[in-house]
Amino acid sequence: MSYFFSASPPRTAIILAFCGFLLNLYPLPLFANVQLILGNAAYVIAAVVLGPRYAVAVALSCAAGLFMIWGTTHVFVLFPLEALVLAMATRRGIYSLYAGVGFWLLIGTPLFYLYGLTLTSLPVSHLPFIAFKQAINGLFYIGLGAVLLLMLPKLTLSGISHPKTPERFSDKLTYSFTLFISLAMLIAALLFNQFFIERQQLLIKKNLQNNALHLSQFTFDYLQEHQRAIAQGAQWLSMMDGGSEKQQHWLTLFNHGYPAFLTMLIANERGHIVAASPAARMMDEAIKKGEYSVADRHYFKEAFYNQTPFVSPVFMGRGFGSDPIVAVSAPIYSQGRPSHPSGILEGSLDLNRFVLIDKQNRHHSEQYLLLTDENNRVIYASAPLNITALSEFASAESGLEYRTSLQLINLHDLTNPNPEYIYAQEPLANGWRLMVLTPFAPLMQMAETQFLRTCILLIISMGFSFYLARLISRMLTSPLETIAHEFNSPGKQSKPLPADAPAEVQTLYQSLKASQQQLLSYQLELEEKVAFRTFELEKANQKLQALAERDPLTGLYNRRYTTAGFAPLQAMCERSGEAIAVVILDLDFFKAINDNHGHLAGDECLRQVAILLTQHFKRDSDLVARYGGEEFLLILPMTNALKIEHHLNLLREQLARHPVVLPGAQEPIHLSVSVGAAVANASFSDTLEAWLKVADDNLYQAKAEGRNRVVCTLINDEIPRQQVMDHKP
Repeated sequence: MSYFFSASPPRTAIILAFCGFLLNLYPLPLFANVQLILGNAAYVIAAVVLGPRYAVAVALSCAAGLFMIWGTTHVFVLFPLEALVLAMATRRGIYSLYAGVGFWLLIGTPLFYLYGLTLTSLPVSHLPFIAFKQAINGLFYIGLGAVLLLMLPKLTLSGISHPKTPERFSDKLTYSFTLFISLAMLIAALLFNQFFIERQQLLIKKNLQNNALHLSQFTFDYLQEHQRAIAQGAQWLSMMDGGSEKQQHWLTLFNHGYPAFLTMLIANERGHIVAASPAARMMDEAIKKGEYSVADRHYFKEAFYNQTPFVSPVFMGRGFGSDPIVAVSAPIYSQGRPSHPSGILEGSLDLNRFVLIDKQNRHHSEQYLLLTDENNRVIYASAPLNITALSEFASAESGLEYRTSLQLINLHDLTNPNPEYIYAQEPLANGWRLMVLTPFAPLMQMAETQFLRTCILLIISMGFSFYLARLISRMLTSPLETIAHEFNSPGKQSKPLPADAPAEVQTLYQSLKASQQQLLSYQLELEEKVAFRTFELEKANQKLQALAERDPLTGLYNRRYTTAGFAPLQAMCERSGEAIAVVILDLDFFKAINDNHGHLAGDECLRQVAILLTQHFKRDSDLVARYGGEEFLLILPMTNALKIEHHLNLLREQLARHPVVLPGAQEPIHLSVSVGAAVANASFSDTLEAWLKVADDNLYQAKAEGRNRVVCTLINDEIPRQQVMDHKP
């Protein structure tokens, strides 16, 4: 790499032009049609290293790559102009990042906005976002090119371009801080926006899919319910005795029970209507005279001749109702002749009733419902979609060039590459299809708003980082210059510094050559620091020793600390004549919890019990410890001997009422505890083993009596000590 860049400027320009052209053929896609350009960093390097002529030539090559991808000619004007401005600014000692900010603020953004306003068909409302996005992209590849320049070896730039005078250390330090902080914040902002938009897409997609699945099942159940109703009604009519008046009365009541049927009818074997609902339909003269027949209708033929329940495609009613309907029919049989139909029962399902299904989704105000039949005709569409019922469903997949996991579609402007709706669809078992749609524009607007807000905050942060870097650089360089001038003494420079070294470093170098003896004082200072660090380390080791007294899982005291801590507590209580309670708690069936739920679940149960114990026994003098496995030990000095058993029962009951809920578990873990306690005056014994013997016997008694209980022994002075020690449950 050093060989190529240290060669002649033409060869360097060709290499940069080729790299920029290739990189611009593959811009990094972000959300939708937003892309990140990397190849333009090539002409940023050329502008700093090679000068204006080569920078413009490299920029034209980079623009050619973008032209092949985008097909827009503005790249041959905007980017070469930017390369020229960067090169001229570099010749005047202005850093490339500062020059880039000035270019996009004063020239690039207004010029791009004017181009979009006059020479493109882009919506005016989108132009500010697009222009601002282009400016942020420009700052990104300028910052990338500047970082690459700092990372190149010194030989890379030898013989090509050098500043005539050394740069001030404060200026270089300010620029480096500003460059790296700004680029890091820019990358973080882009990644944050990308993560935010992808998260929103995932939520929208999941929500649409769930709603589509739910509403499709609701729709299918709606059809199945009314199909079963017609089939059951036909069975009733097959068993019914009586004439047409009785059938008319039955049909009217049946229709009242299923108001979703717009009209209903009973036809005989010739297709003549013998009963209808609403009953006013029977007043038609053609029906009265028996001249009106439905024998040519599909719902009659399928039900009567094939003798199967039938759900028709959507069609426009004629004669006996003129609304878009779905006909549901079933055969009626003669009494005693189950294989000989005597007519049909038919109900015209009102399509407008699908509004009720649509209302099920109204808590999502920006989601619309569209239902088509097996012939791809619209059965129902939410009013905002403005699609006529029974029309042929026409749509076009859109947003094919957008980087998104969402399904995008156009329903009105089928040739527009910009998507209108996001959708999810679910097929029904009868061949129908239900789609749930939401407009794409709000998501795009949210992305634009998020991007603009983040970038505005980024610009403010860049300004603040520049100010902070300038302040820090002054704080660093001013003392260095003072020290250099104070301790500098005339002397011959034995080894010259590099020509590109900052002026402050050159001055400091001269002063340090004359002040080498002061290193001894620094050595003494270092020894003092080492001694101080050693002292700090010893204190840290003491803290670690204290931490060793705690159980790492529960945070309670461990067995060793408890054993050592009993003696001071017993002595204190014996002096004051107070009572002590020693309690052992053991979780019931804990091995089954580990076996069934795993050791991690068991550990979580132990932690929860430890929290509950510290909440119940929170006096400074109370000693709460994990004694081993699933056992816990309480040493409660100065306790009320008459109330301790009640308090332990409250603890046991609260533990039983609050099962442990684990993340991802299907059901909580219910816990219970067996408790053995020994309560006595502190003079009972000065060894913990004697107290534990009584408490442990009581614990085994609690286990033997069925677990989940408290067994407490109140040892008074009237009971001999040996009798208590020999007590067996």
